[in-house]
Amino acid sequence: MVSFAAAGAISLTISNWNRFSANPTVVSIEKDYRNWENDIPAVTGCFNDKVDIKKADKYILEKWKIKLGHPKYDHYMDFIKLVANLSYENLYYFEKFKNDVDLHNVDMAQLTFDVHPDITGSLVTVDKTRKFKWNVILIELGICFTFFSKLSQVFTIKNKEYLNETENIDNNLLKCHYLNGLCYARFDSDPTLPIKYYVHSYMEVPDISTRQYHELGKGWDMEINYRMVETLTSPNIRYLTPKQRKCRFNDEPTLKNFFNYSIGLCQMACRYKLAMTFCGCKPYFYQIFDIFLEGTSCNVSGLLCLAQYSKNFAKTPLELNCKCPETCHLINYIPDTPKVTIWQSGVFFDQRTTFRWGLLHPTTKYLRDILFGFGDLIVSFGGTLNLFLGISFISIIESIFLICENIIIAFQTKPKRKNHKKISRNVNNIKIFPLIDNFYN
Repeated sequence: MVSFAAAGAISLTISNWNRFSANPTVVSIEKDYRNWENDIPAVTGCFNDKVDIKKADKYILEKWKIKLGHPKYDHYMDFIKLVANLSYENLYYFEKFKNDVDLHNVDMAQLTFDVHPDITGSLVTVDKTRKFKWNVILIELGICFTFFSKLSQVFTIKNKEYLNETENIDNNLLKCHYLNGLCYARFDSDPTLPIKYYVHSYMEVPDISTRQYHELGKGWDMEINYRMVETLTSPNIRYLTPKQRKCRFNDEPTLKNFFNYSIGLCQMACRYKLAMTFCGCKPYFYQIFDIFLEGTSCNVSGLLCLAQYSKNFAKTPLELNCKCPETCHLINYIPDTPKVTIWQSGVFFDQRTTFRWGLLHPTTKYLRDILFGFGDLIVSFGGTLNLFLGISFISIIESIFLICENIIIAFQTKPKRKNHKKISRNVNNIKIFPLIDNFYN
């Protein structure tokens, strides 16, 4: 009976441990929406063509000392356009430049900074007391500008020309109370420069795997609202391992020297490592990772090497064996049908491109919390052992104490030596008493 009871106790104990290790959390629904302050969506904009022709002319003149009309002018201009709009999809176009030794040592990152168009326009939000600016960043999509993204500080361009524009940017998030029915931001931009807009969480930036964007042309006026789906995580869950809670907090980076974690950042790092493994160099748009990961930027030969593996970079993270768990604080924005107006004529409206995005406040949020924590695990162990074997915490301590006490007593007590005393007494009778008799005699 004791053996059967012990087997039952061990079986239930293992079952409770597996439960704690594999699935100790639960997702519940929060409905106290009238007290919420919600984050307006972050937006990243990228020019379709990242080359200002006047700046490109100046760069060619300073770099190669030639002007428009020179036989090699178009050759260099094509190179500049290709570098400024570099992606994993157009690497094979560098084949035409592989024999030009003048292009092999060009600083491609600096070239891109020098020819990128100026960001002009008017950025306004629902908060009239704060003045916001775009934060210029370098990501896998090239030079872009972002708004409300906390992760932008990781990708901010370390360049003197852009540093003055970004050092005084207000990076505090813009929140709107549920009762504020007008939660929006708007950017009026140069109509001659079409822009792709990516809407995302403030904890992310877009990458080459981001497929949802809005492209605006000249005279376009787009208004779009987003529904927010947010999953929060209780601070009490932090002591669990990421494997147990199935998510990572934003301050739990997976890579050494990184200070943040996000799914997009994790996937970029995977492609970065892939490029270093294949060709021993990285495209220049990973230059921002110099402070985190080692590696030299690719020249023309290096980019042609990467072109052979371009299909690998287009694979999903799972196909790349890239393990990027979701973040514990997860925000998704689901777009409504956009309202688009294209102004064909007019004094003012055809001279700008307007993108207005707003937030539709949620009435439901999700909360990830502990269902079966470490305290519950200890209680289950105690109940199981008490039910099957009648063992409690005090009885375990008492058993350990008695065992230790007996061991100590056993080592301190010495056995009595009776035979030794008898022999000593006989020896005294033999040796001592005859001496006394002789003395008196």
